[in-house]
Amino acid sequence: MSTTLTYFRLYPDQDGVSHFEPIDIEVVSREFAPPAAPFSVSELEPASRHGFLYLPSGWVGELHPSPIRMWIVVLSGVMEFEAGDGATQRISPGCTLLLEDTTGMGHCSRVLGAGAAVLSVVHV
Repeated sequence: MSTTLTYFRLYPDQDGVSHFEPIDIEVVSREFAPPAAPFSVSELEPASRHGFLYLPSGWVGELHPSPIRMWIVVLSGVMEFEAGDGATQRISPGCTLLLEDTTGMGHCSRVLGAGAAVLSVVHV
């Protein structure tokens, strides 16, 4: 049985303006860690590095391109990303965003609320 997970990617168009776009990732039930019971797994994609980011409360990243193509996963705190076209996405713990806007004008990002944001980063 297959299921689809939907996440957003942030990418630049030909003019360098960034946009959000939903992406669907198919997960299929299979044995992944025998003898554990089967569960749904996506295709595994190559990744080269991983790390963590700690962004203090009130941190604002003015308009900038992503330094690398990366998945970010929010572990704690709340962030908002604003694409070059003005669209925004708010991400909170458990949310994932694929940053592909490594060229062009990039995006703005900010920590919302009173707490810091902690992110896991996977370089793809």
